[in-house]
Amino acid sequence: MAITQIATNISALTAQRNVNTVGGNLSKSIERLSSGLRINRAGDDAAGMSVANRLRTQTEGLNQAVTNAQDGINLINVAEGALEETTNRLNRIRQLAVQAANTGTNDYKARAAIQDEIFQGIDEITRIANTTLFGSNYLLNGDFSIKSTVKDGQPNYGFQIDASPVASTLDSGAAFLNIRLSQQGYAQIVAGDTAGDKQIVSTGIRNQTDIAVTLASFNQSRSFGGAAIQTTDAVSTGIYFNGVSMFANDTISFEGVLADGVTTFAGSVTLAATSTLGTSANATSTRPETIIGAINKAIDDAEKVLFGVNSTGSVPTAYRTTVTLAGATTDNRGRLLLINEGTYINQSTINISLLRSGTMVTSTSGVTRSGAIGSASALSGGGQIGNSVTAITGSTFGEGEFTIQVKDVQNAQQKKIESTIAFLDGNGSRMGRTTTLTGSNSSTTLVLNGSFVGSTYTGGQTMRDNDIIILNGTNADGTTFQGRFTYVDPADNTELQEADTDFNDFEFSTISGLIQEMNYRTRDYTAGVGTSDGTQTRFEDAIFTYTPGGTLSLVDDVGRSNSQMAFTLTFQNRDDATPTEYYTLQDDGALVQEGYAEQATFQLAGGQEVRGEAGQVITLQGPTSTVEGVPTPQVTFRVGDGFTSGTDKFENIPTTYVGALNGGASVTFTPGQQDVVFLTPSTTTKAPDYLTVDFDSFVNVTSSGTGDDNGITAIISTTNTGLNFQIGAFAGQNITFSVGDLKADNLGFGRGSGRTVQDVNVTTLSGANEAIEIADEALDQVNRTRSILGAATNRLESSVASMSVASENLTASESRIRDADIATETSKFTLNQVMLQAGVSVLAQANFQSQTFLQLLG
Repeated sequence: MAITQIATNISALTAQRNVNTVGGNLSKSIERLSSGLRINRAGDDAAGMSVANRLRTQTEGLNQAVTNAQDGINLINVAEGALEETTNRLNRIRQLAVQAANTGTNDYKARAAIQDEIFQGIDEITRIANTTLFGSNYLLNGDFSIKSTVKDGQPNYGFQIDASPVASTLDSGAAFLNIRLSQQGYAQIVAGDTAGDKQIVSTGIRNQTDIAVTLASFNQSRSFGGAAIQTTDAVSTGIYFNGVSMFANDTISFEGVLADGVTTFAGSVTLAATSTLGTSANATSTRPETIIGAINKAIDDAEKVLFGVNSTGSVPTAYRTTVTLAGATTDNRGRLLLINEGTYINQSTINISLLRSGTMVTSTSGVTRSGAIGSASALSGGGQIGNSVTAITGSTFGEGEFTIQVKDVQNAQQKKIESTIAFLDGNGSRMGRTTTLTGSNSSTTLVLNGSFVGSTYTGGQTMRDNDIIILNGTNADGTTFQGRFTYVDPADNTELQEADTDFNDFEFSTISGLIQEMNYRTRDYTAGVGTSDGTQTRFEDAIFTYTPGGTLSLVDDVGRSNSQMAFTLTFQNRDDATPTEYYTLQDDGALVQEGYAEQATFQLAGGQEVRGEAGQVITLQGPTSTVEGVPTPQVTFRVGDGFTSGTDKFENIPTTYVGALNGGASVTFTPGQQDVVFLTPSTTTKAPDYLTVDFDSFVNVTSSGTGDDNGITAIISTTNTGLNFQIGAFAGQNITFSVGDLKADNLGFGRGSGRTVQDVNVTTLSGANEAIEIADEALDQVNRTRSILGAATNRLESSVASMSVASENLTASESRIRDADIATETSKFTLNQVMLQAGVSVLAQANFQSQTFLQLLG
């Protein structure tokens, strides 16, 4: 461009443009130097501002998370401080329990005083749990606990979720516990002795079905010794329950326990005139006509509910129970049999009542498996004790073979009481059983309490027409009654010669007739002779017989150790001279033979000796373990009958199962094992959770009823209200832990078990020993809670440290992006100042250059 062109001053424009550019740069330098920031607006560095803002957001979140964690530490310190005092109270309770167990020096009053202090300690533990607050949050009362349960509507799989305060760390929602059979084990008793082809089992256990026999009985209206009742006998033809006549519209009510010893069943049947005992094992109508049918229907329904199946055929065989009438023999007297179909310890029992117009008339509770029933012989057709040599449950012995020793065997015997006054004739000889009693000659005259003078029998009181015998009896269960029986002399009462043929008229003319009347099995609810109000007048669980010595002998129905059976005979003899006056003679029955159930002493593997009765479920323990924390092994089984002194062998191969929670690590366990811990799978962001489970002695892995052990999957429902601490800048960066219910009624072996700190009672030796165990368990639970709190404190402190470092580094990173480099900006500022000054000078020179051409005009 020629410099002589002045219409457009290009040099000035160029200088002006450069001055504007330098001015803009100088303004930015001034802004950065005055703010200290390199980026003051998005245009300064769009990408850099975005990164810096994200870093600032993260830093602020971390700073708040640090505050959260520090607050969490303070909360935990509050809870941990309260638990320290709870620990002190539990230690004191344990110390007092140890003191109370020293019963050699502490009498009942001293133990009561100790219990008073324990009550205060219990109340203090509960007060601490109910009043420990952080803000308005109660920390120790269960508000921040985890509650895991087996979801409703599922079958009984044979396990429960542990109820301790630290049993689970699962999150809210559903979890899935899969259980499958790993190894089919067995536990059995092997006979130690044989005699020829006959096996002699010392423990009395045989390979046979276990049958329980009801103490209640159904009869015909007759004296003992008549025809046995049949299942086809109807109410209209005479059925009597416990000696009470039954009528249409009466109700038979019953309740009992299934073979598992836990599950209950109940029901009732309103009788019609056509109702019978029945033979139906599975009555299906809404109002069964048969009594046995109604009982079996209630049992079937309870079993189906227990195992979650639709048919009784799907109930595991080991648990099936059927009720039937005992064999048609006089010994059975219409008793019912509860028959278990499998090789399991049958713990079934039943209570039966007769109700009239809603009022209970009579009832009998329980069953028996031991002792002779009926006469001196064992019950015919039932009452056998099993269930085979595999009738064992809850074994904690290791794999192997162990010796069971049986000794001090005592055979069963029934209680026997005899009258002390003999029934003798006028010659002093035993009165004939069937001889008609008369006063006509010495051989037919009944003389009571006479004596011999030389060779002549004299004195005593003679039984005459209308004389009365009063029977005052005490049943085996301690209840009492009275019956009055009148002697009828056929010689004086020809119109009443049927005295010995009409039962239940309370009249007799022979010793045999008297015994039949006393053994009659009914309470008469009809108008007429005898009682009409249902009052008991005879023994219903014992039998009168006539001895060779002329006395009356009463024998208990069942061989048992606790029978209170007794009787008194009061003879009211009319005075011949004054017929309205009576001589009274009392005969208190004398105990001839104590009643005992069959008993023996059992000892397993050299452990503690246990005295057991036939048919009783006992627990034998091995030697006490000397290793701390290792429990003493034990096994439970029902002993048989027919003991022999000797040794049996106990073989144990435990059944094992494998379980996994949500597909986590497999855990092997055995039935009856407690505190089994299952873990969920771990992830890269979360450690595994755990669930603590207590297993029963029976684990049901065939709930479908198919018999296939393919495993079951139980749904576990969890509500987690644990404490949550946000310890990161982003969602999901938190930690959660729970603090269980640490009140006294939940510390120990679980609420509802009767073995919590709340239940501690040291006024007895057994209570003091149990209190020590409860206190130990409670201390373990509190200490574990404190351990969880301590671990959480450590984790929060670690989080504070790591987040503080992260915040510092993130702040530094943001600073490097956002902050101005003062040295660089100062240099740029100086440069821009110089450039601006130079530019302004050059712009002036450019403008001056154009002005010089004006001189040519001049």
